[in-house]
Amino acid sequence: MKDFERTAARPTRRAAACARALALCWLLSPGLPTLAQPPDEPVEDTPSGDFFEVVSVEIANIDVWVTDKGGNPVAGLEKNDFVVTRDGKSVEIANFYAVSGGRSAATTAPERASAESNTRDRSRALERGAIDQRANLPAEHQLWLVVYIDNYNIDPNERNRIFPALRAFLSESLRSGGQTMIVTYDRALEVAQPFTRQFSLLEAALEKIKTQSGLAVVRERSQISTLQRIDRSRDTQQAMLYARQHAEEVMNEVQYTADSLDRFIESLAGLPGRKALIHVSSGVPMTAGEEMFHAVAEKFHTTLPYSQIPRHDTTRRFERVNRNANQNRVVFYTVDAGGLRGMRWGNAEYAGFVDMDLRSTLDSIVPENLQAPLRMMARETGGQAILNQNEILPALRRAGRDFRSFYSLGLASGDAVEDAYHEIKVKLLERRKGLLVRHRMGYRSKSQDTRARESLNAALLYSHADNPGEVDLAWGPTEPSERGNHLLPILLRIPIENIVLLPTTPESHEARLRLFVGAVGAESNLSEIDVVPFGVRLKNEHVEAAKGESLLHTHRLLLGPGRKKIGVAILDLFGNELSVVTRFVEIAPP
Repeated sequence: MKDFERTAARPTRRAAACARALALCWLLSPGLPTLAQPPDEPVEDTPSGDFFEVVSVEIANIDVWVTDKGGNPVAGLEKNDFVVTRDGKSVEIANFYAVSGGRSAATTAPERASAESNTRDRSRALERGAIDQRANLPAEHQLWLVVYIDNYNIDPNERNRIFPALRAFLSESLRSGGQTMIVTYDRALEVAQPFTRQFSLLEAALEKIKTQSGLAVVRERSQISTLQRIDRSRDTQQAMLYARQHAEEVMNEVQYTADSLDRFIESLAGLPGRKALIHVSSGVPMTAGEEMFHAVAEKFHTTLPYSQIPRHDTTRRFERVNRNANQNRVVFYTVDAGGLRGMRWGNAEYAGFVDMDLRSTLDSIVPENLQAPLRMMARETGGQAILNQNEILPALRRAGRDFRSFYSLGLASGDAVEDAYHEIKVKLLERRKGLLVRHRMGYRSKSQDTRARESLNAALLYSHADNPGEVDLAWGPTEPSERGNHLLPILLRIPIENIVLLPTTPESHEARLRLFVGAVGAESNLSEIDVVPFGVRLKNEHVEAAKGESLLHTHRLLLGPGRKKIGVAILDLFGNELSVVTRFVEIAPP
């Protein structure tokens, strides 16, 4: 069961025929028993009569964290304690799931007592990684943890200072189950360690990152250089030129930062379950160059520069990041590696070009400006912001409680518009007054095609593939094509017994499938996804015999030379079941 679930179809009758039917064909698989009757004919372009229309009921899981005033998780709440509105309208909670201490609240008391009686044995097993405390959680509630090191916006000394605490936290969090990944950003995203349950691999990745540069120091040098230019300016016009140039450069950098974060979040969309992203940086400016306009205003005693500040506000850009995270069930836990910042601009080294009044202003607005996006990302996705703290391990542990204790409220699609973003508000009834509630502020109601594409991309990038339909994937011999490319025949075999056949006419049953094919190369560049409808129609008397056969389909994919990972997703439109399978192939150069 995925984050977004759908029910099966219900039968309907239409007086008019379909506008266009799928082009379907029936092929018998070699080496298997053949049918007593000859193969059925391909589907007509305009079939008539009864057929099944798929009516989808989507379930979106909204994760909710309830704490007391001390920040401690509150257990024991029930479905009727919550009130949910979607786009301003009250909506019923279709599914309710509670997790406390890493285990489903449905776990019985005898089971808990039995587990607690073997604490020492379980502790040893946890260290070996032999037990996953979350093993009793269904797939849609499993955790994928990402550590995102923003090297482009971090001071390397501040980053390396907090790594021991981060290392300790990851060691503890792995014992609760789930998988962890480490990525870095420095104008380009790099996977330092793919998803794993092995702490030694994560530890090695952190050690390697410690040797990498952090470019926040470059930003600070540019900041000081611009302040010096403003101080030496002859008039307001020249000073404003320097301030605007600096603001535009910073705004461009923020745009790169947000774009990279957006693309990475989208790549996580197809992973089933919860996604938590620990974002580590030294802060990202919300308003680019704000301090420069204050410097000009105070030096020349004019209010004109203040009108430029809103023009360099990046709030809207971070709102898009948050919306993207919400619609893909990603929660931000933001960490300011700088910790508790002192009066930096009061240092003597700045006395030559920063007067006393401006120093006080800079010490006030600069840290707040850098932390504003971190606060916003955590607040709007339901996470936590770890700011102004020199000892971050206790704060990380508080954040880790979210991984082990939460409520999940399943909302049925109802009148929600498909592939649209919906705003969500969750409250507790008055009898629960005094408790604090956190949750993502919205979600996207995704179509079958969207979910299939996202699952295929997740399989290609993160090797997470589920194949309930037992689809078999093989290759045919490649054929040379233009510009040094090759055509690769992809051979698919789908057992008929694993797909849903419905009576679409009084005389026949039909299965409707949709094929999604994609590839990824050595540099993790995803190809465009090919989408092809196919399926089979059988006469009623052939249905039982066909269940011992397989449906074969061939798709020709154009590829360049080199090692490729091919991914195939088969969507059963009637059964609403998605099967994904991947394989590697080596395409020889011409």
